Amino acid sequence: MTCLFKHVPVHQIFGANTNVGKTILSTALVRASAQLGKTVFYLKPVSTGALDDADDLYVAIGALEMSFLMQS
Repeated sequence: MTCLFKHVPVHQIFGANTNVGKTILSTALVRASAQLGKTVFYLKPVSTGALDDADDLYVAIGALEMSFLMQS
């Protein structure tokens, strides 16, 4: 874990290839932290691989589900 500021923890997820589960792991961490009442921000600055393999829709669906869960 790195820290931009002492009160703002940042977790970086790295993987050696595409389709190894980085986005799924990141989503699980975000959801778990949010369920604990933490304020969470998710940023995926780079997406590689073919457009057919892009996980933008997966990330968007996860964000919508989180919004719904937080409002319940």
